[in-house]
Amino acid sequence: MDTSSAHQDRAEAERLSDAVAVLGGFLSRRPLTEALASLEHRLEGADGAGARRVAEEGHVVPELLASALTVRESLGRINDLIHACGILLVPPHILREGEHLTVRPSLGAGNDPGRPYDLETDQRVAEFKLARWRGSDAMRKRQAFKDLVMLAADTSGRRAELFVLGPEPGRFLTTSTSSAAWALDRSPGALRTFTTVFGTPSAMSVARFTATHAAHVRVTDLRDLLPAPVVALLE
Repeated sequence: MDTSSAHQDRAEAERLSDAVAVLGGFLSRRPLTEALASLEHRLEGADGAGARRVAEEGHVVPELLASALTVRESLGRINDLIHACGILLVPPHILREGEHLTVRPSLGAGNDPGRPYDLETDQRVAEFKLARWRGSDAMRKRQAFKDLVMLAADTSGRRAELFVLGPEPGRFLTTSTSSAAWALDRSPGALRTFTTVFGTPSAMSVARFTATHAAHVRVTDLRDLLPAPVVALLE
């Protein structure tokens, strides 16, 4: 790395550090939901001068917006980092004696055609879902089912595993009466695979597929594998 690039990287790191400090200071005063609710109530009926006063007294200054934008820009791929950390922390706990990774893992969110699974060894194929389900999770349900379908369709004879976060994904997969067609309507590739390997998706529910064609796919809650401090944050 040349000197100019090193200086630029150091400057960006300092800018991010300063921005995080500003955000941390704001968020440490009171929970964000509570702070926003208070601002909403105080803004009702305010004129221009009153709105300025509410913002200033609530510590909502231009520096805060600039800091939030800086952090969002710098940490825009935080989901990829979460996904990568989840994958990297699990193999020491699951790989058997003599088991080795045979394909470069797909640490970023999403797969490329040459690496269809997040993790692939000489004995297993695995997908990871690190999203926390919070009630309105149609997209997450579809993604979990798509991964289940692709794992169930694997013909290598290796162990197939779907790692999820919390009990909700497993509960959905084992109890949902939604059709496989609904669950795959945003995943044309998985829908083609389902039709080719398992038949008509509209004729089978998610739960029925999980209990039959995907019965060999093990669904594991990552909370049983991740370090205790991490699990504590997820409770």
